[in-house]
Amino acid sequence: MNDEAKIHLSPQEMELVNNSEWIFTKQAIMHKAHLLLGELHHEYRKIVEEEKQFLPDHFQKPGGKISKGENYLGLPFLILDYPAVFSKENILAVRTMFWWANFFSISLHFSGKVLPKFRDTPQWLSFFKQKGFYISVSENEWQHEFGASNFIDIKKINEEQLQNIFKRNFFKVAKKIELNQWNEAPEFLEKSFKEIVQFIKISFPPNDEKAL
Repeated sequence: MNDEAKIHLSPQEMELVNNSEWIFTKQAIMHKAHLLLGELHHEYRKIVEEEKQFLPDHFQKPGGKISKGENYLGLPFLILDYPAVFSKENILAVRTMFWWANFFSISLHFSGKVLPKFRDTPQWLSFFKQKGFYISVSENEWQHEFGASNFIDIKKINEEQLQNIFKRNFFKVAKKIELNQWNEAPEFLEKSFKEIVQFIKISFPPNDEKAL
């Protein structure tokens, strides 16, 4: 093999390839993040159970799978979808995400037959402004990063952006907490989940024939 064909390691890469500790540390962190999401799932289910008489049936479905991946924009992640309904016609999902080197986040994502009713319910804007959510302005409903091309502070949304949101076939709001606030993350996420449940109670009562 000539020199041009050789694949060389940088000094930093050489240091890491000879060091097993960082791999073990990563595995430990991912395990703790998985446990954290598991505990949140337990708390979320208790909240839904307490409020079930006020929630649409689809919001009470069992489940709560935690998915793991290594390559969301090149970085490891964990996702808890609960409650979650994914079908060709409709989506109603609360997604809690751990994204390595970025954040914990929680999002409400829905699409389908619920959208027309939602567009006719103006109180959602003031509700999410008051609670400090960000809103998706992207055309891609499966993006999770909080860059300006995807999520913006809902307090800063303008009329043109609002109209574009109404033209899409999905709606998505989210919150995040930085990883250096790890110890505060469970309380933050549980509180945000309660806010999402409150919104669902207000907007999509169980006896509403248009609810999911």
